[in-house]
Amino acid sequence: MNRRLRGALFGALAMLMGGGALLTATGTASAQTAHHHDAPRGAAVTLTARSTSITDSSPFSQVSVDTACPTDYQDNLNVYVVAPDGRESTVASRVTDGAPFSSRPVTATIPAATTGQTVVRSLKTALALVGQPIHDGVYPIHVVCGNADPAAFLEHPASTGFIEVTGDTFQVKNLAAPVVTSLKLSASPAGHALVGQPITLTAKVTPNVPGVVKFTTNGTTPVGSPVPVVDGQAGVVAPSVTTPTVRTYVATFVPTDQVGYAQDVTVFRYSVTNAPAIQVTDAAGNALTGTPRLTPGQHITISAQGFLPESQEKVLPFVSNALALYAPVATDDQGSLTGYDLTVPVLSGRGSHTLTLTGLRSFVQVSFTFTTK
Repeated sequence: MNRRLRGALFGALAMLMGGGALLTATGTASAQTAHHHDAPRGAAVTLTARSTSITDSSPFSQVSVDTACPTDYQDNLNVYVVAPDGRESTVASRVTDGAPFSSRPVTATIPAATTGQTVVRSLKTALALVGQPIHDGVYPIHVVCGNADPAAFLEHPASTGFIEVTGDTFQVKNLAAPVVTSLKLSASPAGHALVGQPITLTAKVTPNVPGVVKFTTNGTTPVGSPVPVVDGQAGVVAPSVTTPTVRTYVATFVPTDQVGYAQDVTVFRYSVTNAPAIQVTDAAGNALTGTPRLTPGQHITISAQGFLPESQEKVLPFVSNALALYAPVATDDQGSLTGYDLTVPVLSGRGSHTLTLTGLRSFVQVSFTFTTK
């Protein structure tokens, strides 16, 4: 699309969205909440430009959002320019002037040059880093609340303002804040998957508007290609996992109309377990197989697997046809129970008994049948 046509389309869209006149780039503009009965809008973003040049190494001197940052995301603000394909590229990162950003509005002053952990770069450089030459038109600017440990806190609480680029210059664009979208992520099999089992991720987008969903692991490794939203949903089959773990999947909805609708990001943690199994040995270390005959009061050693990994749950032992209570037992990082010593209940009825281990969160069960006389 040539520059003139692209600019004209964005200009027409701005008029439909109720955008006001452009302000001078050294002034201040904000994305105001639109007067729209049935479409909730995002918080107003105020961008204060430092100059008019797309090559200015720090294009904004200050940003402000008319809302407080959520708990766990009040340490810093990050400013991104959004490419036409929805990718964000950093304009200012880890801005802490004004932190903690815990009350409304949040306002941060951005340095003119990279300082300490705060990195700043020009709009032209930022877009070049994601392989996007800068063209005339309207670009969203995301202001994102952040944690000092971003790898551990993957949510992406973003608010959106806008700029308009013409040639080598830009100015802050006064448009209505985009309509809020909501993304929900689920996985199949429900609850958890077994090691080696395919995992299907399904994202549901509200409202049902055109766009794509990008799936990643831990917010960094792509899971397939971006998937178009059809009837409010997009899905992908993730590679199977080879060891018990808790896998973190991140989905990002990128609307086709990035001026009218906001992106949304959701984080989903999903457990992968070993196949349930149990092994029981006697005091001498001999494996007890089949349906062995045991003696009340006898000690046996139990190892079991198939429970939620990373010590997410405890396992409750229970012996049928007997009077005995056992305390829940912690599992290890692999979701396993190893070398657990259990006493065969002294008060056991004659005949058959079943020892059942139940995961208190997953409800996974493994069992071992034995008899007493």
